Amino acid sequence: MLRTQKPRDALLGTKVRIPSAGFGDIAGWITRSLEGSLARLQREQVDIFWLHNEITQSGGGETLSVRQVLEEVVPAFRALQAAGKFRLPAITALGETAALQQVLDGGFFGAAQVVYNLLNPSAGAAVTAGFPAQNHERPLDRCPAARIGTVGIRVLAGGALSGSTARHPVASAPPPPLGSGHSFDDDVAHAGRLMPLVAQGFAASLPEAAIRFSIGHPGMGTVLVGTASPEEFEGALSAIAKGPLPAEALALVQTIAAG
Repeated sequence: MLRTQKPRDALLGTKVRIPSAGFGDIAGWITRSLEGSLARLQREQVDIFWLHNEITQSGGGETLSVRQVLEEVVPAFRALQAAGKFRLPAITALGETAALQQVLDGGFFGAAQVVYNLLNPSAGAAVTAGFPAQNHERPLDRCPAARIGTVGIRVLAGGALSGSTARHPVASAPPPPLGSGHSFDDDVAHAGRLMPLVAQGFAASLPEAAIRFSIGHPGMGTVLVGTASPEEFEGALSAIAKGPLPAEALALVQTIAAG
């Protein structure tokens, strides 16, 4: 489709997730992954190349350490970028907050996928002491100043912000909790507390409210919304077209969170 339609304004990206079995040859794994993607896409270059591993301070398991990213991933990315294989290096900002900040502060990566949603808004707002989930410490405030583009992910909290535990037949399994820190069912229960946004007419549905919340932060560049059907896709487009939630709705969200 890309070859036949030749869209002028489309940005094309691909990603690499290095398995722990490949940690002994990180540069080689990255190169082979990108070359394979380019061959399948029948392209000589992509616009964005994402590192998709979680990043922690010391590494372990399937996570990369800060040292591995800065000393092994970055040189491999830099060589492929210099060879014209991609334009913008990027990371998926999952892992330990301090480790992710250290990698972004390194100044190489030009974009980050950032978790931001109604259940866990800590990527764009301060949260209270004792917040039960990961505190991302506001990268949406820090990234624009560093000229790092942002892409919002998990904007529906893995489906919890549908307000239902039911999942579409083609959907993946429920993810680890994003807002409660305890379970996916807890996230769904917490999402139910946000239904006044719908009852008071600020949104037609909870997913609409969640999507419109995610695009409202001034540091957000764009968002990824997972959809499992054409109807969900059309619903996401409709929500985006309505624009961010109004100030009154955001005040209501604050009131609910404080409760």
